[in-house]
Amino acid sequence: MMQRLMIQAEPELIERAKRRATERGVSVAQVVREAMRHEFGFAEERIPPPLTCIGAFSSGRSDLSELASEAIFEPRSWRS
Repeated sequence: MMQRLMIQAEPELIERAKRRATERGVSVAQVVREAMRHEFGFAEERIPPPLTCIGAFSSGRSDLSELASEAIFEPRSWRS
C-alpha cells in the first residue's frame, strides 16, 4: 500500500529532479521514490560494487587455463 508524502526542498533541487524525470521520461515522484530506495537500502535492482581483487594475485603457475579445460580437473592441494 502506497502512502502519500509531501516534501519541501530548495528550488534548485526541485528543478534538478524535474530535469532528471524529463530526461528519463518518468514522473518526479518516480525519481524521488528511486532516490529514497537507494538512500535507505531498498533498491529494487542492487548493483554490487566492482570486484577489486581480480587479477591481483598470482598462482605462480602458467598452465591453469590448460588444466581447467580438462574433463576431470583435480586441483593440487594448497597445503603441499
